[in-house]
Parts: sequence; structure tokens; C-alpha cells
Amino acid sequence: MRTIKCNGHTIEIKAFGTEKVFYDGKDVSRKNSLFGATHIFRANEDGHEVQYEVKIGLKFLWWLRWFRTWCEVRRNGELIFTDR
Repeated sequence: MRTIKCNGHTIEIKAFGTEKVFYDGKDVSRKNSLFGATHIFRANEDGHEVQYEVKIGLKFLWWLRWFRTWCEVRRNGELIFTDR
């Protein structure tokens, strides 16, 4: 599980099996996917509504013959985390 901190809030991403996204401990999105999906949710931060977009994907590391998940997190369109 990946944990991202942004503006005093926590986003947790579980990318195996059923993909799950949690915002401050609340389940905000779930999707079943084999190759990744995009999760979009809105949150109220300091009286302002913001939109988060969490993209999860699958990458093949040919030299290891292994698959690995990656994710990108955007807040109001601005990239705040990636391990792609």
C-alpha cells in the first residue's frame, strides 16, 4: 500500500486485487481492474472543494520478468506524486 501526504491529508492506495483509494481513512473509490484504472474523487479541504485523480497502472520489468504497479496522484490537475 502506498501512502501520500498532501496538505495535512493522507491518501492511501491499494493496487493489488480490487484497487482501493482511501482519503483520511475513508474509502473513496474501488475498482476491479487487470491493468490499472483511474480513480477520481472530490474532497473538501479548508472550505474549498478539490479534485483528486489517482491513476494506477501495470508495468512489465523485462530484465526481472516481473510486473510492478505504478501510480500517479494529481490534485486539481497538478501532479503531486508519481512512482511511474
